[in-house]
Amino acid sequence: MSYNLCNLPRQEKYQIQLDYEASFWAYQIKRGKNSRETIYDTINNRPLSEQQILKQKFEYYLSMMLAG
Repeated sequence: MSYNLCNLPRQEKYQIQLDYEASFWAYQIKRGKNSRETIYDTINNRPLSEQQILKQKFEYYLSMMLAG
């Protein structure tokens, strides 16, 4: 099964992008390429509407990666 992301509505593409960014930051922490402080500084520099979502997703992915 495959999906063409270009056919998704703008809001869904936006949510996928936020999800991708959060998972990438968690990956960087797991690999020791970044610090949690730096990630939170980056998140806190984003618009307020994104901050809570990014924090939740980042913590979710980080817990999944560190558990495995």
